[in-house]
Amino acid sequence: MTKTFYYNNDVCIVGIGCVLPDANNPREFWDNLLAGKCSIRKIPEERWKSDLYFNTNKKEEDKTYSNVAAFVENNQLKKICRRLCLDFSKNNRLQIMALEATRQALACLNSDFSDKTKRNASIFLGCMEIDEILLMQNFYPHNKKSLKEYIAKSNLKNKNQIIEKIKKIFDKYKTDTETKISSLLTSSVINLIKQRFNLQGEGALIDAACASSLAALDISVKALRNYKTDMAISGGIESNLGPDTFVLFSKVGALSKNRCLPFDGRTDGLSQGEGAAIFVLQRLEDALKDKNKIYGIIKSIGGSSDGRSSSLFSPAAEGQVLAYKRAYRGVDKNMVDYIECHGTGTIVGDTTELKSLNEFFENRRIPVGSVKSLIGHTKGAAGASGMLKCILSLQNKIIPPSKYLETPIITQHDSVYINKEPIKIKIKPRPLRFGISAFGFGNTNYHVVLDEFLGDGEMIKRGSSEAVDSCVVLGRSSMSLGKVDFNLITSKFKIPPQSFSCIDKVQLQALTAAADAFEKSNIEIDSLEKDKVSVISTSCLGLDSALGFVERIRHFEFNDSLAFLVNHKNKFPKVTEDTGVGVLNNVIAGRVCNMFDFRGKNFNVDSDFNSFAVALNIAIQELLEEGGLIVLLSCEEKLNKEEVIVEREKITCLILSTLGLAKEKNYPIREIIKKIDYYE
Repeated sequence: MTKTFYYNNDVCIVGIGCVLPDANNPREFWDNLLAGKCSIRKIPEERWKSDLYFNTNKKEEDKTYSNVAAFVENNQLKKICRRLCLDFSKNNRLQIMALEATRQALACLNSDFSDKTKRNASIFLGCMEIDEILLMQNFYPHNKKSLKEYIAKSNLKNKNQIIEKIKKIFDKYKTDTETKISSLLTSSVINLIKQRFNLQGEGALIDAACASSLAALDISVKALRNYKTDMAISGGIESNLGPDTFVLFSKVGALSKNRCLPFDGRTDGLSQGEGAAIFVLQRLEDALKDKNKIYGIIKSIGGSSDGRSSSLFSPAAEGQVLAYKRAYRGVDKNMVDYIECHGTGTIVGDTTELKSLNEFFENRRIPVGSVKSLIGHTKGAAGASGMLKCILSLQNKIIPPSKYLETPIITQHDSVYINKEPIKIKIKPRPLRFGISAFGFGNTNYHVVLDEFLGDGEMIKRGSSEAVDSCVVLGRSSMSLGKVDFNLITSKFKIPPQSFSCIDKVQLQALTAAADAFEKSNIEIDSLEKDKVSVISTSCLGLDSALGFVERIRHFEFNDSLAFLVNHKNKFPKVTEDTGVGVLNNVIAGRVCNMFDFRGKNFNVDSDFNSFAVALNIAIQELLEEGGLIVLLSCEEKLNKEEVIVEREKITCLILSTLGLAKEKNYPIREIIKKIDYYE
């Protein structure tokens, strides 16, 4: 048997937990995987009413032509609330699923988290959307004034009665201010986890769109490897299946009418999903000392952006291959036994991924699959769901089947194939190796290499990269969000004026702030190694344009006698193909990568009003391990408690590098970052 080598600070998985469609825990999820059980079905009427939002005519304005998804039943959530002694009316879906999945994951450890001992643990979770309930809670307060004015201008009688009818529609969503703020500040889920399980340490929600959970995992692994934390909780959570999300995907024709069928010629698009998949991570040396069960070793993670090689909504094989190359740097790609693909079920997505797999893995015949065929696209939790599937597969030595497959687009000439029957994995003289991919809107790509832990092997001592270098600020610029020079943006960045109403002003000003910071630093953007420039943004989830878009769609709640109010929605911009990416937080960073052809990583950090400090710490760890430059874009935000909204005033851009690189390239050094301390 080949001798296996491990590093003392290799990062391993010691706890797993999940709440997914038709699966209350990992055991049930595994049973569903083996059975090929599909959880995609019609959205229940208690979630949203099909007669208000659904129309088979794809051209119908502000409607969706699909009303199917994989979802977590309310009964599942109510059972969790009883187990955790939570008030179902005071906690949203996202919070309930996250708390339960974390409880399961921590229960795997040889430690008691019910005592009052505070433990050091970082918490980085992938998430790309706020919980859908907030949008209904805020609809009437946000639109009360303009609705009254709209009604006052009409010729209708009984105007006061109409106002009362409107209030009655939204009264069922009414709650106290504290609960609304908890939903508004999505990252409050991090504090709930800390309080529940007596944890302390840095935490944030990481938004890299559909690659969010693998981006969060990457940050967690670096924190552990560099001894910034003793334990990490990571993974992905997502709970927004509001009709607005369906409208966005419908606008670009990306939704399946029935069920997504990844890599099958019959597929007609993706299906949405929701859920939580959570992992507890430790350094290998600590896991062995604590005698925790080891579910797998995270050997490597590679991330990239597509740069200018595609639009913000379209995938690019070039960017995916770059993520593979980074993930398998120093890791043998010829030992990969299975790949959990991104595999959404869209024709363009599946064919692009197949192209990148063929290019990188060449003449191999590797089995592949996609869990999205069973639980849909869980967006911020997608990568984590795929990773959980792989962990369970390693534990059981079985690769689950893709039973739905009838007309594969994969041929015998491709480097990969899809298994319709379960594959029993033979014991090998080396650890089994799986790859997991997740790609997101805004041109972000991640790939994880997961190895089996055999329980023996030689341990090699390896320290952190912390003391090797320090980090510096090369340039800085701030732009007001109250004064946007649209003429400048059109002339400089070639964004047509008709697109402005569908692109959030934070995204637009991020471009001007980044360009200005480079100009002030006298650094020519075209002289940079674009592959080594990453972009990180900070902002609370739920940009102004996103909330406005949702409120436009939710006007269909006015039916029957109030149907005349539907046209009040026109106070908000019409939905176009620009809206899909124009309202997303992660595209603040993604748009900058796309505009300037940067091909490092890109993602958004949400740690409510501590986001800048957390993001700066993440950026430093990234620079010390990977080198290059980081463009850090930070939104200045504050909470308006009266209106329950986040107000954004300006965006600041910092250009960061290591001191060594700045001296080597003769870059101007404005500030040296000595140290960032975290206190709680």
